[in-house]
Amino acid sequence: MVIAEAFFDESGTNDDAKNLCIGGYVFEGESSAAFEAEWKRMLQRFDLPYFHMREFRQDGKGVFKHLSVDLRKASLDEAIKIIEKHATCGFAFSVDKEHFGNVVAGSPWTREYSFLVNQTFYGIEDRFRGRDAGSVNYVFENGAEGWGEAEKVFKETKKQPELEAKYRLGEFRRETKDGAVQLQAADLLVWSTLRERRRIDEGQKLGKHLEFKRLTGVHLYVHHWDGEAGNMIRWVRQVIGNDPAFLEWLLPFATPKFLTWLKASGPAAVNYFRAVFRKEEG
Repeated sequence: MVIAEAFFDESGTNDDAKNLCIGGYVFEGESSAAFEAEWKRMLQRFDLPYFHMREFRQDGKGVFKHLSVDLRKASLDEAIKIIEKHATCGFAFSVDKEHFGNVVAGSPWTREYSFLVNQTFYGIEDRFRGRDAGSVNYVFENGAEGWGEAEKVFKETKKQPELEAKYRLGEFRRETKDGAVQLQAADLLVWSTLRERRRIDEGQKLGKHLEFKRLTGVHLYVHHWDGEAGNMIRWVRQVIGNDPAFLEWLLPFATPKFLTWLKASGPAAVNYFRAVFRKEEG
């Protein structure tokens, strides 16, 4: 039984972008269909064929060119309200391309995109942990480089019933933003996240700017992998040794703050979490 659908878009695929981001929203039950209907009515009211943030920012150009500044703002406000009304949660995962090699050293990942796609599985597992059985359909925007590697891992994982159930693997497919308007909401999130990440790289704090803060009416899981995270992950792999199942369980929690604390606390802390993992595994 399908209990939810998750729609993800990407931003930062151009060569000069420092970071790549994948993000999007989860819709449970009938909320996906309800979102689609209301989003399409919003587009019709503002005479928009679609909602795309790159064009939104282009004054006098693109599909928003017929709207005044006030109407353009009104369309964005309504889009955000529709997301808040129907989405269960959102995910915004990003990686610093320069340090990607350190982050994935010793892992099967060769592309930033497929690495971040894999993190969405962990995110879904964490969000629905302890809930009744059921699968989640994963929908990604069509045309992303690195899709083949991500699809291969998904299919291999889905062949293993235990992992299929753990990560609630339903369908894994690509759609256009016209074919699945939920991806237009995902576009809003990843566009804003990437711009927020640029501000953070300049020394600002996450969530302080209105452009990103306005999206936090829906609970967001935000995680970024940079050079510091790569160094810490390499340290974790060295400390844990040949225990891939525990490493897989631990890595979704691998924020810089947590790993800094873990390293400072020493082997006793690592062994504590290993015991927690063993207990959960039964």
